Amino acid sequence: LAPHRDLGTKRRRRFRVSAASAMLGDYLTALLVAVLGYIYPVYLCFKALEKHKRKPEALRGWCIYWVVIALYTVGAQIADRFVFWLPMYCEAKVAFVTYLWHPRTQGALYIYDTFVAPFLAKHEPDIDRRIDETRASVGDAVVRNSRGVVDFVRNKMTNLLLSVPQANGDGRGSEARYMGARNATEAAATAYTRVPPKPRSD
Repeated sequence: LAPHRDLGTKRRRRFRVSAASAMLGDYLTALLVAVLGYIYPVYLCFKALEKHKRKPEALRGWCIYWVVIALYTVGAQIADRFVFWLPMYCEAKVAFVTYLWHPRTQGALYIYDTFVAPFLAKHEPDIDRRIDETRASVGDAVVRNSRGVVDFVRNKMTNLLLSVPQANGDGRGSEARYMGARNATEAAATAYTRVPPKPRSD
């Protein structure tokens, strides 16, 4: 039984080491992607902006880069859930973000001119139409729900103010007075302007 125990112990240790290595690889990959894909390009973009203030056409390359890196970020969020098990997947992500901005490759320009721009140009009318429809439907829903919320809060506040005199003292005949209020403000004013009761004479 001892050899079997040693074998099981070795397997558990090996699994723990591999899990720790994978976790370290994920953290290291995320750090390298953040530095090489975002932080360093941000600094390069800053230098280009300061150098070409009067030549906006010279900044087209960086605009293209940020379009492509945004698409990469969305794609990576999806790919990380399904193809994370592929060999060299983490290393490929680091190499890809470097390929996008490196002066010798300028991969972002190639990807944009070859794939992104033709696709968006072809489907631009449909995309604009869907955006407008979504914007209109969301605006209508917000207006409709906001009106319902306002009416609900108004009714609750009115009912709360009308119930105050009944809880604080003798409210005989007061309910009719407060029900005649045109709004919550009048009801609140009426609640604090009640005529004090006359003292009883013995």
